[in-house]
Amino acid sequence: MKAAVDRADDGESISRLLRAWRGRVDARTVRELRGIFPRPGRRLSQAHVARMTGVSEGWYRALEAGRRQDFSERFLLRVAEALRLSEAETLTLFLAVSGRRPPEAGRDRTDLPRGVQTLLHQQVTYPAYLSDGAWNVVAANALMGEWFPWVLRPRPNLMRWALLEPEAREQMLDWEDACARVYLAMLRVAANSNPGNAELRALVQEILDSDADCRRIWAEEHDVVEHRDGHDFRLCLPYHGHAEVRVTSHVLLPIQRTDLRFVFITPADGWAGVPR
Repeated sequence: MKAAVDRADDGESISRLLRAWRGRVDARTVRELRGIFPRPGRRLSQAHVARMTGVSEGWYRALEAGRRQDFSERFLLRVAEALRLSEAETLTLFLAVSGRRPPEAGRDRTDLPRGVQTLLHQQVTYPAYLSDGAWNVVAANALMGEWFPWVLRPRPNLMRWALLEPEAREQMLDWEDACARVYLAMLRVAANSNPGNAELRALVQEILDSDADCRRIWAEEHDVVEHRDGHDFRLCLPYHGHAEVRVTSHVLLPIQRTDLRFVFITPADGWAGVPR
């Protein structure tokens, strides 16, 4: 552990960055430090940051020294606020300390980067959509709405449709093995990766409470699947005159909104599309 601390000045370690970020804050301008004795000078100390974040000085010192501790998300957010970190600096803090990105709190699900929206709606060859961490479809191109009209309904959700709607069992061929088992395995990963996501927990509970087949599969399976990128599956949709088609799903993460998935569906057999 001492060796890790000794290397704190090598390159841009988180220890070096935290000291630099703390050093640029004028303690005399910090509202939370007004009225304390002795009155702070210009330099913001570790004790000041500990006071501002509601922890002991030793706990904050461990963070700045680069010592591995179980630093909570709330604590790291308070540190970012105390040190007046930018969005990129907060991201750096979280990735260096916990290996996770900071939460996307307070962001409107319709607040999409313009470039991502443009890319989505300019995709006119294949169906494409954006979904969030709980598989709510937040945007879709015109062709996605034609293939899958359910995305045009209020607050569409991929998991809720695929696992609970009767039409999904007709349109997703080999529903249990190619759809239900895969999607439930994805839900298992998501629920364990983000246990604090109340919406995701409620979605899993709703699906298990609502469908006996899903309860049976959930109880008997232990498979985990992170995503459906590159997965082939068969569809039977009204858009194609109920002819069977094989497609492949592709999943991308927009760099500006990594809380979203950019999904598009391409033919698995090279066909250019089946007219209605």
